[in-house]
Amino acid sequence: MKLLLPTSGRARAGFTLAELAVTLVIVGMTLLIVLEGVNNSRSTATQTKNRKIAQELALLTIARVESGLFWEELDGLGTSLSGTYAEEDYPAFSWEMIIGDEEFAGDYDDDQDPYFDNLRHRRDVAEEYDEADDDEEAFSDTGSSGGPFERVSVRVSYPQLTDKPSTLTIERWIPLEQVFGNEDGEMPTTGADG
Repeated sequence: MKLLLPTSGRARAGFTLAELAVTLVIVGMTLLIVLEGVNNSRSTATQTKNRKIAQELALLTIARVESGLFWEELDGLGTSLSGTYAEEDYPAFSWEMIIGDEEFAGDYDDDQDPYFDNLRHRRDVAEEYDEADDDEEAFSDTGSSGGPFERVSVRVSYPQLTDKPSTLTIERWIPLEQVFGNEDGEMPTTGADG
């Protein structure tokens, strides 16, 4: 014999199909938001790592110019060179170098500040305040090496993973003889060495 209990006063046990569907949608949307945040932070971390590597590679290229490794490729003022860092195990990174007063084509976006030209700023300040002639020698193109300086700009391009710029530009003022060599094709001597 079956015993039937009245159902009118009893609470139900379990979920309806609609409640289960709403729960699954909420959990799914939460997982999508979390996974998007993880993906964005990975992209940002990789972009930051690539920018750091680009900075180190640009400084390496500047050091090569200072040590005279580009003397054969450089034929005069206003020269530009380019290449990749495949030999350094970074084939996705490339570089461009401009020597002289030229600028890179399409160098800066609106949200990216240009690099700071310290020597040009000092000249502008000297002109603005109209300093005496003896003080203007401090702002000339000659330094302690006794020769003129040359502006060397290196721009390194790296893989773009986010909407941020994927180039890094470094500029240095290097003594002219270090950039192009002297007439004998030797490294210039400093005042301390003789």
